[in-house]
Amino acid sequence: MGGRWFVALVCSLTMALWVPAARASSLSSLLAQGRFKELRLAPLGPALANTVALTYPVASASSSVTYVYNPALDVLERRIGVGGPIIGERAETIGRGVLDVGLSYSHVHLTSINGEDLDHLVNRPVVDGRVISFPVPSGTMLKDGRFTNFLPVRVAADLGIAANIVTPSLTYGVTPDLDVNVTLPILQTSLDVDTRSRIPDPRLPRFALPAGSPLAGTERLAASDSAAGVGDLLLRAKYLLLREEFVDVAALLGLSLPTGDQDNFQGTGTTRVQPLLVLSHVFGDRFEPLLNVGMDINADDVSRSIVRWAVGTTAQVGPVTGALVFLGRHELARQSDPIEPAFFFQIERNDQYDASIGLRWRFADTGFVSANALVPMNQQGLRADVIPTVEVEYAFSAPW
Repeated sequence: MGGRWFVALVCSLTMALWVPAARASSLSSLLAQGRFKELRLAPLGPALANTVALTYPVASASSSVTYVYNPALDVLERRIGVGGPIIGERAETIGRGVLDVGLSYSHVHLTSINGEDLDHLVNRPVVDGRVISFPVPSGTMLKDGRFTNFLPVRVAADLGIAANIVTPSLTYGVTPDLDVNVTLPILQTSLDVDTRSRIPDPRLPRFALPAGSPLAGTERLAASDSAAGVGDLLLRAKYLLLREEFVDVAALLGLSLPTGDQDNFQGTGTTRVQPLLVLSHVFGDRFEPLLNVGMDINADDVSRSIVRWAVGTTAQVGPVTGALVFLGRHELARQSDPIEPAFFFQIERNDQYDASIGLRWRFADTGFVSANALVPMNQQGLRADVIPTVEVEYAFSAPW
């Protein structure tokens, strides 16, 4: 009964949050429309499209239900204990013939880039000798008596970038040592743009206008759009290489396929190969330290690959498992072409550090409910203040 209830919940939640929309253009192209283009916002669209999807959390491929070897009986037995990390991997496998079904929801609201608030981006007054300007075809006289046919503009931009992500995930135990996982996120993404322009730019006093000039003033522009679609399909396989008294070692290989629409901030637009070495071990049926070291290899441009690692532990108290995992990613190069000219911000190579803090509660023999917060520990790159995730998971044992 519990299993049928869980399948019904997965289907109903996924259908409820899947809201396809007919679209004439992408979110990234919103910044290239009309006056936004004149205000030099257009170059931000492709840069955001190349980087936003990399900020989305990826739930663990490791099941909360695991089986361990019993040497006395020469069989694998289900472990009742530590639920495992919500983000990050552990070495233990689920067990042959066991199917684990998960459904998670994450909300991502990006608030800063390189430490600059996205809700108050002010253009630099001069970049490479150029300014954001307002053309004056017939020309005008300046306060100091000079003549000009353009006026510089001060632009304050407020960018609202958000994603609601529902992620169904299936993990199957092919053998006692081999698990396979398939994960396909479903996203509703949105972009809000609000700009306030002031003519002329007060930071350039040599372009001051005479008192009462009709050309002086402010202008506000606003637009928003949203899109729904699938994200990048993620296929993962984990093989347990070693079971020992003090450490279990597994090798995980992931393949991320570009099924998500990059221009709608739903995918990376690249094929990515993700090898990972996983070390962990359960001590006293209550604690499980873990260490992950791997690469996120961009198959289309290897120079834009990323080194990833995770270190942390989980601990069980009664039916609740707490998890604290520190995560790092080190980009080998910037993840997008440079913005030319960079009036608002520039895409850089980043080293990012996060803390994943979560709880798992066992509500049934093989069912878990989880809550997690992903908190940034530095300000490099695109960042959210916090990324909350909730998850429901249920394992079905063989035979079917």
